[in-house]
Amino acid sequence: MDVPEELYEPLFPPGSALHSWPSFGDFSEHSGSRYCVLSVDDEEIFRAEAMGYDDYADAISSRGLEMTEEDGTVVPGDHQAIVWPGVAMATVPCTIPGIAGANFIETLTIVLEAEHPGDDEESERVLSELIQPFMAATYDMVACQEHEAETNE
Repeated sequence: MDVPEELYEPLFPPGSALHSWPSFGDFSEHSGSRYCVLSVDDEEIFRAEAMGYDDYADAISSRGLEMTEEDGTVVPGDHQAIVWPGVAMATVPCTIPGIAGANFIETLTIVLEAEHPGDDEESERVLSELIQPFMAATYDMVACQEHEAETNE
């Protein structure tokens, strides 16, 4: 992804063996869903997921996270975004058509989960700086069409 290294470097603990599976780039540009898991010395340190979650509550529930939207801190920027210690999310309208005229997704939501840095305040700061550029880079990778809400006629 085209995100400056200084924004994500604090998420990496010391170690020697970095593994990534898969990469966001491994998915078709026509797919709204994509994910990536990073580990250092076999310890999972970072997970990024882009899905068609309807809202933050849907993403929180689907990922099995133990937080509420009300406990998060809003991150200003071009996209709607929120952060907690160890987790950041952003959402943007994004229509990707599916079969039979129904939309595959109408909202693209990014969920970032990071084990490092361990300090809650530092974690929120780092993820707050990363979430907006990460969403912008993801949005550029996904073939979103002009947002049109699905209608039932």
